Amino acid sequence: MLYFGWRLVARAGQSYTGDMRFIPFLFLLVLGACSLPGRQTLAPAPIGADTASISATQAFAGRIPLVTILPDTTDFAAPLASAVHQALAIKPSAMFDVEAQAPAAATPAASAAQLKSMAGTATAVARAIVADGVAPANVNLTARSAGLNPDILVYVK
Repeated sequence: MLYFGWRLVARAGQSYTGDMRFIPFLFLLVLGACSLPGRQTLAPAPIGADTASISATQAFAGRIPLVTILPDTTDFAAPLASAVHQALAIKPSAMFDVEAQAPAAATPAASAAQLKSMAGTATAVARAIVADGVAPANVNLTARSAGLNPDILVYVK
């Protein structure tokens, strides 16, 4: 075998499999030179997540909304209808949860007032889903204090 710099040239009729035994060592050498993503988690005192990220994660409670509608939006019918029809194409017996969600206020009365102000839009969203062909029994309307922004979330299950 002939070595020219980094290139390995094998003579005709000869194999270079004997030199392949060095590949695991090269792999470990290259891997050792790489920095792993999220290496700070291996530190003795890892940096924790900020409270905004934790609140946003807890707001969804492990579920991803099909549609998110801002409270003052009035032209949600077409995008909502498209999302509903796509969900029904996948699962014709789909259940839809329309949830008015607002951040917790200083007092329970203030939270209730904020959710009450969103009730009209949330009801209109639920009616639009029924108008798109979903049985009224398959649409649930709820409200809760959670998240960072007031939103109307539509979940499908």
